[in-house]
Amino acid sequence: MGSEHEALIMGHRVVFRTWTYGMKQEALREATRWRREPGGGLEPDVDPWTLNDVMLVQTVVEWDLVDGEGRPLPITVECIHGLEPPELVEEMIAETQRINGMSVAERKK
Repeated sequence: MGSEHEALIMGHRVVFRTWTYGMKQEALREATRWRREPGGGLEPDVDPWTLNDVMLVQTVVEWDLVDGEGRPLPITVECIHGLEPPELVEEMIAETQRINGMSVAERKK
């Protein structure tokens, strides 16, 4: 299994785990759409936003984020989409990419 890494992001404690091969494959499958090429072949097209969403849900194991009533927020795509400010999510994405050694070029493949 992957190892855990704790980070302080914009004043919030977030614990990440490293990706396993299976987690990465699952995220890529979920983020890939196939488009037909003029010659009739299929070409994979990876949506980087979906890939980031799935990667965060798979790699964030714990955070101290709470709702307006002080209840812990579950780690789901819906909660991630509702987080403010957007820079918080961008920083979490950057941290999990750093931990998992995933470059921008690799995400586009």
